[in-house]
Amino acid sequence: MGKLVWAQQFGRARVAIIHEGGGWWPLERALADIPPDLARAAGVPVNERAQLWIDFNLVHVSLPGASLLLDTGFGEVDPRDPARPLVSVQGIQLSDGRDAALAALGIQPADITHVLITHLHGDHIAGATRLIGGRRLPAFPNARYYATAREWESAPEFHQRADVIAAQKEALQAAGVIELVTEEREIVPGVQLIPAPGESPGHAIVRIDTGADIVYYLGDLFHQPAEFAHLDWIPRFRDRETLVAVRQHLVPRFAAEDAWLIPAHHAFPAIGKVRTAASGYLWEPLEEPPEHRRTGGH
Repeated sequence: MGKLVWAQQFGRARVAIIHEGGGWWPLERALADIPPDLARAAGVPVNERAQLWIDFNLVHVSLPGASLLLDTGFGEVDPRDPARPLVSVQGIQLSDGRDAALAALGIQPADITHVLITHLHGDHIAGATRLIGGRRLPAFPNARYYATAREWESAPEFHQRADVIAAQKEALQAAGVIELVTEEREIVPGVQLIPAPGESPGHAIVRIDTGADIVYYLGDLFHQPAEFAHLDWIPRFRDRETLVAVRQHLVPRFAAEDAWLIPAHHAFPAIGKVRTAASGYLWEPLEEPPEHRRTGGH
């Protein structure tokens, strides 16, 4: 795939969105109980097989004195393995991957100082560790890792690859690098990990105050742009009541702050803003000016 990195300076922070690939997600999993015709009418690109395409994105933030990775992606686990799929997505196409994207940004694994994990679903946590000399060790040897305590205790959920997720947890605990957060927490000056449950029991988002703009990495708070207009459209196997309530609480805050938003599964580069509309809210993707940079691929 040709797309790998999008990066821009926002105030004191360089925000880089890393594209790991994408695939087809069955509509019945992506938007529970929403018929294809209704989804299409709302602008969801559903194909003739009742599938929609999602991208896999994560984020790196460079700040003075800190190098932060927001989620870890697939790592060494191949999500295309038909015998033991990591995610319920089909026809997956992968980019050159997270480490190639970091290298294109001039970042080596040892440079990362903080890893913030929004939630312990496979495509967000599988890359937290790697096998080195037959031992599973943190993929970012000088980093402190963060997740919410509730997420850590509840994972893996029944619809996730328990072996993959347990292996990450065990290795991070053995290395003594994981720190569990029980409430909203400032990780470094201007960067907050904020509980936002519903997608999973302890899902969190990340708020970055760049001194010029506010940027949020949303993880899986939203998967599709249409969900901003329909806050009660959610994937299957989620806590509907909690997720809808969290969205209703946070979206007005995003709009009031005129914040840049980065959802993990929107079409790369997956950055935009939410705007108020007569019927609620609308997703407004960023129109990329020429100075925005994409790196890598062919």
